[in-house]
Amino acid sequence: MKKWIKITLSIAGGIVLLTCAGGYYVYKNYFPKEPERIVYDKDRVLKPIHNQLKGINIDNVKIKEKEVVNATVNELQKMIDDGKLSYEELTSIYLFRIQEHDQNGISLNAVTEINPNAMEEARKLDKERSSNKKSNLYGMPVIVKDNVQTEKVMPTSAGTYVLKDWIADEDATIVKKLKEEGAFVLGKANMSEWANYLSFTMPSGYSGKKGQNLNPYGPITFDTSGSSSGSATVVAADFAPLAIGTETTGSIVAPATQQSVVGLRPSLGMVSRSGIIPLAETLDTAGPMARTVKDAATLLNVMVSYDEKDAMTEKMKDKERIDYTKDLSIDGLKGKKIGVLFSIDRQDENRKDVAEKIRKDLQDAGAILTDDIQLNDGGVDNLQTLEYEFKHNVNDYLAQQKNVPVKSLEEIIAFNKKDSNRRIKYGQTLIEGSEKSAITKDEFEKIVRSSQENARKELDRYLVEKGLDALVMINNEEVLLSAVAGYPELAVPAGYDNNGEPVGAVFVGKQFSEKKLFNIGYAYEQQSKNRRSPKL
Repeated sequence: MKKWIKITLSIAGGIVLLTCAGGYYVYKNYFPKEPERIVYDKDRVLKPIHNQLKGINIDNVKIKEKEVVNATVNELQKMIDDGKLSYEELTSIYLFRIQEHDQNGISLNAVTEINPNAMEEARKLDKERSSNKKSNLYGMPVIVKDNVQTEKVMPTSAGTYVLKDWIADEDATIVKKLKEEGAFVLGKANMSEWANYLSFTMPSGYSGKKGQNLNPYGPITFDTSGSSSGSATVVAADFAPLAIGTETTGSIVAPATQQSVVGLRPSLGMVSRSGIIPLAETLDTAGPMARTVKDAATLLNVMVSYDEKDAMTEKMKDKERIDYTKDLSIDGLKGKKIGVLFSIDRQDENRKDVAEKIRKDLQDAGAILTDDIQLNDGGVDNLQTLEYEFKHNVNDYLAQQKNVPVKSLEEIIAFNKKDSNRRIKYGQTLIEGSEKSAITKDEFEKIVRSSQENARKELDRYLVEKGLDALVMINNEEVLLSAVAGYPELAVPAGYDNNGEPVGAVFVGKQFSEKKLFNIGYAYEQQSKNRRSPKL
């Protein structure tokens, strides 16, 4: 989420730094700090892994690990169909990798919780496979962001210290949908605390609950981006084949591009948010993250649904079910008109080669490019939306929960102040601002309505009036408009800059055009073959 706040304050801060002695104050209080290696409470992850790997032949795990790393969902299912692997063995491999690389070794710190019953659930799925397998998700371990409720076995915290041990009494709707297909939750992913809405100075990937999540392509060196930082890391580092992230403004596609994975922000209203700790309900959504476009599409198939608990999904009530994996083809870009939102000349020198390759890969796949598109985000505001909604959404959410240790944002702020060095290492200026906000409901509704209309009008100038099939940007440079409009964004790995830092191409389409976006993204992925796994 924080990208747009950073841009606004970078400009303001730069002016202040040049013109007055207050510049240091701005830098100190409004610019993200450099990430540090901070891992809190390792035992909450290691203990349930240790308990479940007792008696497991680790030599066998290491042998089969080589076949599992970087495998797609289809490839994993084929290994199981052929008797070369079981769901129990698959689960043990991921648990072992989390133990070795996430909480030890390189210490990526992407995982906050482990399902203590994961191996038991995998064994049960092995036994029932012949009669109960419904889809390719059957038996697949999925890691969900730590703001997604999982009933009775794992805490749900939004990365906060105050909720680090709180366990919800009901699964989020999307978790229920996963279980209906025979998938199961392996664990929870670290995240930028409060979905990156805690403090201007907090680095992406940091949470008071678990500490600093690191980018597997360059720990400390490269930003994880956020707020779904851990969800990106767990699939990039092969701690799970699939993950679920959430996005308000850029929080799925930004970490996806930064960590060389695929991430989809679905159209607003496609996926239920019931059972997800909110940031701003007029913007929030959940989406799939995976190593390939097809795997992300496989996960979205299950996530899409109408839910009476989320009024925004009313749009899905009478919509025909779509298989987003069907008809994916390397020819998906042939004749497609793609609007290019970046200029090679304006790229950092380290990234120019990647920018040129994105253009070449698109053209080689048959796309027709339209250049020199300059989006105008005037009249589009998400900062006041966040300031107003966060307080009201969090208070409403807490009021509906049982056994929660706090019942309001005011109580959270007071709790944090009692041990600020541990609970809010980087401060809590953003949530304090939300608590004190003087924005009225009428003002908020006017801002939301106007911003959404302006964002859709600007995107539709190209996607409707000029007949473009999609727009493409580098990383998350232009996501404000699509996020506010509620339009889908698909991030696909695009390569690496001269320093080895991942770069992604993000495609934006019209509302509910996910099928077309997946076709475009798949063709681009197959043409470019850009992704490589990190060295752990």
